[in-house]
Amino acid sequence: MKASSRHLSTSVNSSAIPFQNPSPISAGTSQTIQSLAAVGRVADAIRLIVLCRSRGKLVNPNAFISILRPCATPKTLILGRQLHGHMVVSGFVDDTFVCNHLIHMYGKCGFLDDAHSVFNGMMKKNLHSWNTLLACYCKFGFLSEAERLFDEMPKRDAVSWNTMIAGYDQHGPCEEALQYFVWMRRSDCKVDHFGVSSVVSACSNLRSLRNGIELHGFLAKLGLHSHVQVGSALIGLYGKCIQLEAARKVFDDMGIKEIFTWNSMLHAYIKCSKIEQALIFFREMPEKNVVSWTTIVAGCSQHYRNEDAILYFHKMQEVGLRPDKASLVSALRACTELLDFEEGFKIHSLILKCGGGHDVIVGSVLVMLYSKCGYFTDAINVIDGMLLVDDFSWSVLIAEYAKHGMIDNARKIFESLEVKSIPIWNALIGGYSELGMDGEALEAFRKMQMDGMKGDEFTFGSLLMGADLLGLRYGEQLHLQTLKLGIDSSVFVGSALIDMYSYNLESEAAKRVLYLLGEPNTVCWNSMISGFGLNKLDTDIINIFCVMMILGVIADAVTFSLALDSCSNLLALNEGLQIHALACKFGLDSNVVVGSALINFYGKCDRLSCALHAFNELQEHSVVSWTALIGCYMRGGMWDMAKELFDMMPERNIVSWNTILSGCSKLGLPLEALQHYHQMSKLGLLPDHITFVSMLSVCSNFLLEENGKQFHAQIVKAGYHVNKHVSNAMTEMYQKFAELSRNEFSSGLFHTELGNEIAEPASPSRKY
Repeated sequence: MKASSRHLSTSVNSSAIPFQNPSPISAGTSQTIQSLAAVGRVADAIRLIVLCRSRGKLVNPNAFISILRPCATPKTLILGRQLHGHMVVSGFVDDTFVCNHLIHMYGKCGFLDDAHSVFNGMMKKNLHSWNTLLACYCKFGFLSEAERLFDEMPKRDAVSWNTMIAGYDQHGPCEEALQYFVWMRRSDCKVDHFGVSSVVSACSNLRSLRNGIELHGFLAKLGLHSHVQVGSALIGLYGKCIQLEAARKVFDDMGIKEIFTWNSMLHAYIKCSKIEQALIFFREMPEKNVVSWTTIVAGCSQHYRNEDAILYFHKMQEVGLRPDKASLVSALRACTELLDFEEGFKIHSLILKCGGGHDVIVGSVLVMLYSKCGYFTDAINVIDGMLLVDDFSWSVLIAEYAKHGMIDNARKIFESLEVKSIPIWNALIGGYSELGMDGEALEAFRKMQMDGMKGDEFTFGSLLMGADLLGLRYGEQLHLQTLKLGIDSSVFVGSALIDMYSYNLESEAAKRVLYLLGEPNTVCWNSMISGFGLNKLDTDIINIFCVMMILGVIADAVTFSLALDSCSNLLALNEGLQIHALACKFGLDSNVVVGSALINFYGKCDRLSCALHAFNELQEHSVVSWTALIGCYMRGGMWDMAKELFDMMPERNIVSWNTILSGCSKLGLPLEALQHYHQMSKLGLLPDHITFVSMLSVCSNFLLEENGKQFHAQIVKAGYHVNKHVSNAMTEMYQKFAELSRNEFSSGLFHTELGNEIAEPASPSRKY
């Protein structure tokens, strides 16, 4: 407890009082003292009290109380202490009413020893005295002291019980709040809305839906369920327990709704991941405060509606509200996701104007923004301006240096730190792993162990990334260590283990890892499905997707896209139609990832009209969805339509070009293939192994010997001659040329090259 520097004596000899029979001060003087205190002139009010006392005038207790109230802040506490001294001299330490306010003043400022000293020195204590000190202990989380005081109380009322319940709800353990409520019901105290609001909040914190529903029924019998404070707490409970319909019913049944009721319902929508409904509800709110705006900004940021998060952040300022720390952090995170340096810089300027540049949380998000955008000088400047730099900021800086290929800078920052925590070691190990420097990652892990740190789930998750290259034996050794440390059931480690075993074609081992996880999340299930895909087990993917649905696992866009890809590979139209229906039920059919998978699925199943419909249903189109639709038309032999769509594309990547080149090869359009390759090269886009396989196939099928040799030269230059698929395509091409040459079966096409010399791709700097 925060102790005061000294304790004032609470027993005063009567001879210390200079005026034995002081006369009361006039009502006007008493009113003046209270008026001075009300306008913040506390020192003047105290001086007037001293003046009255020196003239032998008795001060009214209300004058003391009017000064004690504004003194209940750390800044004015010194004046409160002065007044306490005058109370001792004046004999007011025996006044129960005044002393209760004195306890409250010390308690509100966090000086609990002083509050307890005043309480102990009181000649007469009433129930309010006990409750005031009890509230002081509970406010600052000194619940053991609060329990002792509660047990000593000669009498308790509803305020006493409610204070204990609220204390445990706020500071935990929340189970104790429920226990005190049970004891309260067994006592003769009447349950009111203050106590039950805290109990509902405790159920909410515990995510205890069963207790919450029972409590709701009990409150309905008492008629308290429709109280604005209780109803808002119930909405919060159902929201946290992902029971949106129940939350909305409570909201609709409430007669009176305050702004915090609307905010509770808004938060419930966001907690249940219904961001579209949350946005509609937000627009319908009759009144909005800072909490409302902060909630919607944070909700948009959490659900990857980053543009909306920034938009509402600006609208919040347009209506004249000053953003709080939570809204600033959410807006900065949205900028980070978008890699929007300019917008983040503007928000940073606003933070500096508000004087929040030294905050640890804000600073760490700024470090993440600048380093992810590659502005490392700005990130380091933020760190230099922070009063306290947390491990998160250092970890992000090290990790981002590594991701940007600046591993030497990452190592330099790491080595400059005197104290290296596990998150900082993880940043370096993860950086090595992402760059494929698995030997260095393993060496860093050994040094970490020599420093006495065994690592955590993130350490092993990063190390398992390197098991793809270092082999199954290395991965199994890491798996054994996770078993020894008891972190094998972590969803992060479990997901990495599933990936590792799947990559090494050990599907059964991957399946065992999944089934041994206590509560595998969607990421783990997706890893398992992706692993089956690596092993060409498309039927198993559909089966495990069905198991997910039966178990009630919430599938995401990645889950649906992987399942639809399997249906595409199997040409399983019926199963794909059912998965499409489920995607509609989950509201994911308009998602660009799922939509692209649907387009590809319907295209492979020769349902071009369905593919076009899926394309048109997308909320926004990406290069992936455009490419998927072009692929459908190419498979259907509709070159003109595919070419028209390709020309309409707002953006193209290497996959788009490969789709059109592969289609030209299959449709027997060698001239168009060479022309498009020439266009791609002029744009400076580097070909990959799929590009070269398609072009070698064109040269092979149409006996373009000179063009084939030119491609061979470019393949060697780019380093793709070692690629298995490219090497096989070249071998097949030369075998055709040799066979025709041996049989002296020449044709005009064999000795003819189409077009001029093939354009060289711009600066092929990749190494394979």
